[in-house]
Amino acid sequence: AYLDIKRETNFFVAFSVGKWIQENCDELYGLIGKRTQQPTAKNKISFCTDANKQNENAIVKKFHNDSVNYGQVIKDKIQQKIIGMHKRRVFGNISFTDIKINMIDGFCSKLRARVGCFVRKTRNFAKKRRLITNVLHITQTNHNFIETKKQKTPAMREGLTRRIFSWNDIFNRR
Repeated sequence: AYLDIKRETNFFVAFSVGKWIQENCDELYGLIGKRTQQPTAKNKISFCTDANKQNENAIVKKFHNDSVNYGQVIKDKIQQKIIGMHKRRVFGNISFTDIKINMIDGFCSKLRARVGCFVRKTRNFAKKRRLITNVLHITQTNHNFIETKKQKTPAMREGLTRRIFSWNDIFNRR
């Protein structure tokens, strides 16, 4: 799956489920474009990703280059073992200190710890796209509206709501 989380507020913006192919990556950036304020040359949107080429291709398709800061964290590997990392500014003027993906890596670790179908080599869950999409919708709702850090949810930090929700609030809402 491809995931997008806003660094400033920890808001889980969007996801796309499926193999790491260009079509699924394009879907993610299309959702980001619909769910966020449209960037401009003066009010840029920033992205930090791994070195997956599909991200760069999708960003160029969905956003104008002049409105994006984009950097990559490239993991140096020998036989699937990470031996180091380096950063690359792809376009825009993002500072090298701001190029980091540890928040999304931590979120993916949290997913793998909580949900069996995200464990890398699991047998306990069928890895069907619909199932994973449903699990991610539930996780997204829980993360954005129910879970708190310092008495605030990501949705509260985004200014979308002023209160913490419960599952009862969500399932019994008219």
